[in-house]
Amino acid sequence: MTSTSGSGARPARGFEGYSWLESEFVPVEPELLVPGVVRTPFLTADACARLLAEIDRRASQYGGGAAANSMHDHGVELGALGLDGVVTDLMGERLAGLLREHFAPFGGATLDHHHSYLVQYGRDLDEDLGFHVDDSEVTLNLCLGEDFSGAELVMLGARCDGHRQTPVQPGEAFEIHHEPGTLVIHSGCHRHRVDPIRRGVRRNLIAWLRSSASREALPKDDGMGLSEGILPGASVCGPWCGAHVGRSRR
Repeated sequence: MTSTSGSGARPARGFEGYSWLESEFVPVEPELLVPGVVRTPFLTADACARLLAEIDRRASQYGGGAAANSMHDHGVELGALGLDGVVTDLMGERLAGLLREHFAPFGGATLDHHHSYLVQYGRDLDEDLGFHVDDSEVTLNLCLGEDFSGAELVMLGARCDGHRQTPVQPGEAFEIHHEPGTLVIHSGCHRHRVDPIRRGVRRNLIAWLRSSASREALPKDDGMGLSEGILPGASVCGPWCGAHVGRSRR
């Protein structure tokens, strides 16, 4: 299993290691919010604080590097700090079973690399985030802190590429209120946004989990490369898509 940045570059070598402590995890109790969206307790408060402190220390020492992605002005790519192994470790035994059970239609059984970063919402940071889907088969969204209100994650229904811009169906939109230590996992093709933050600072670890097998199976554009705008796991409409023909409506 490997980790990659958005450009596919490997992280620089020579960083000191960072290892999870077994005592930092709480029992996983998955709550299926809708198919393709799961929430569970995951980390202790001490674990969140320790990881944030290490990210801050390394960012101060090494610099934050390139922007985590085109959607966020404030944040840091974990690979630039030598911390992408933090997510690689989680993709192993700790989360592999859950990913296979709940995200098989999206490549959850063959996830083998990732792009991971810290996002920061605040009045002088990123204040919100508009409607989008992720460049992932499956996304981990782990709240690390701090003290905040607002910046809710609003889920807007899973869609294949062909139906990505179709209207939200009744019952598809719902808010997820982040709590430090709680992990939200969703398919990358599940549309979502972040509402404006009202107070404080919210810092979350985001990991775009990817499957080489799913990406290699993507349709090509006249043999010249991947078709523009196509996301892995979402190129073919299936029953998980909210606009799939014959899908029952709630």
